[in-house]
Amino acid sequence: MSDNPFRAGLIALAGLPNAGKSTLLNTILGEKIAIVSRTPQTTRNAIYGIKTTKEYQAIFVDTPGFHSPKNSLNKAIVQQAIDSLSIVDVICLLVEAGGKRGKDFNNLIGLIKDAPQEKILIITKIDAVPKEVVYKTAEEIFPLCKFKHVLPVSSQKNVNIDTLMNLIYAELPENVMQYDEDLITTQPDKFLISEYIREQLFIRLRNEVPHDTLVYIEDYRDKSKVMEIDAIIYVNRDSQKGIVIGEGGSMLKKIGMTARKNLESFFEKNVRLNLLVKVKANWVSKPEYLDIQGL
Repeated sequence: MSDNPFRAGLIALAGLPNAGKSTLLNTILGEKIAIVSRTPQTTRNAIYGIKTTKEYQAIFVDTPGFHSPKNSLNKAIVQQAIDSLSIVDVICLLVEAGGKRGKDFNNLIGLIKDAPQEKILIITKIDAVPKEVVYKTAEEIFPLCKFKHVLPVSSQKNVNIDTLMNLIYAELPENVMQYDEDLITTQPDKFLISEYIREQLFIRLRNEVPHDTLVYIEDYRDKSKVMEIDAIIYVNRDSQKGIVIGEGGSMLKKIGMTARKNLESFFEKNVRLNLLVKVKANWVSKPEYLDIQGL
């Protein structure tokens, strides 16, 4: 691509919850800016990640997983996904190889099939299933939409990631660089900090509790050698507070310790993380708490 013109534009990573969008984004960037867990609906916000080379600047929008909303929080999440699709230059639809599909998937196809942007079908998690399953998934979905390309990838094994970037490059408009070449995300530090904490809630509490949690960064002081963070984990009910804290504070200690280590790795400095757990009944339906979440 060295003799080709410089290109820059936005690319949507769309798909059902747990399709592998955040993992793919982190693999492309070589940095962890989107939280990952096996629990669906981990991503609540459209996260902007930026990959810059001498030939292009690819600005990725890791959209929240598309699903049928059941409350104000979920409605806001789905609306973010829809809004993100309207502003991009390329749409990448991620589908898990052999994964279950249904009404939500059909609705998503209906949403993107008439969109004017070029579309790329990406079959994810190909390292976890036989090749026949990958081929069958591609054969079933490719005719549903005017996809220009179909590509199987494995973010875990780094399979076909370079090929994907070549395909995306070809669809981006000739353009000047939109962001500083050293920038990898447009998300503010407070948001990234809350996401690292929230990730541990999803990893360690794989049930309904993580979906009822909100992480609010009350204060943080970014000094030259250390970052001091005061964060509140809001839950819906008293019983959930006990689960998050754990016996003798054991669960909260694990959550804080791992989140702190991950934050230290990302910010490349020591982190002092102070966590509190508070109950705020039915916060998912209150606009002021959706605003805190950035929705």
